[in-house]
Amino acid sequence: MTGLVAPFPYFGGKRSIAETVWALFGAPIQYIEPFCGSAAMLLAAPKPASLEVISDWNGFVANFWRAVTHQPEAVSHWADYPVSHIDLTARHVWLTAQRARLTEALTDAEWPGDSKVAGWWLWGQCAWIGEGWCEWDKELPGDRIPAIGNRGMGIHAISADAQFWLKALQRRLRRVRILHGDWTRCLNHNCGGDSTAVFLDPPYSEFENVYSDQEVSLSQAVAQWARENENLRIALCGHSGDYSLSGWDVVSWTRPKGMCQNKTRDLESIWFSPGCLKLERGLFSLGVN
Repeated sequence: MTGLVAPFPYFGGKRSIAETVWALFGAPIQYIEPFCGSAAMLLAAPKPASLEVISDWNGFVANFWRAVTHQPEAVSHWADYPVSHIDLTARHVWLTAQRARLTEALTDAEWPGDSKVAGWWLWGQCAWIGEGWCEWDKELPGDRIPAIGNRGMGIHAISADAQFWLKALQRRLRRVRILHGDWTRCLNHNCGGDSTAVFLDPPYSEFENVYSDQEVSLSQAVAQWARENENLRIALCGHSGDYSLSGWDVVSWTRPKGMCQNKTRDLESIWFSPGCLKLERGLFSLGVN
């Protein structure tokens, strides 16, 4: 595993289980991650695939990875700022007003990203406590502005090393295709068979809303796609019991203490398609403590 990680905390990241995922993925020619978030799985790959595609529906996430790839020094400049409650609120308002512009710009796969938006979003992602920071599809009510505690010191604490950190990420991401939009957008790069690995980490069914006002939820739509393409090396994440996938191997695990709130300390599972490599037995558990 590489030592690279995202420079911000991210709810639901899978870094602690990455070694097991890559043991079952092996060394694919192509790697696809439609719900990349902090890109923990991509960054943990023992060896980059020949073609790597990541995407996220949250335009702030996609813009951050784009901007780091093309202009890490500028992102570092905008992220280097002390933690300030009044500025956190003001920047949240300014950033959420940029969503329509970002949506249009991110449709161009060659667009280098907005370094100011990326830097301010990174700074706030590290400083904000609780839910609500620059959500892509929601407005934050005025009474939900959080107080800053000891956890809101991320980018403030690492600012001296931020440029070095972001430059290292730039080198790793140089050949990665970074998209934004619906989760299916990056799947048309599929080269087929067990030469392709796909890591699927959709919103867990317990916490998601119905997808696109349709009867089928996002997690159900993702699971259906996975069933139909099980010849690929696919990993599908969820809470234990979320999916019933005949012939798939299952790894169950728990998050390290302190990584998340109690509501996500439930036993989690990753379902691996028949196209994946095998580890000893089909069904086993990991206590990642």
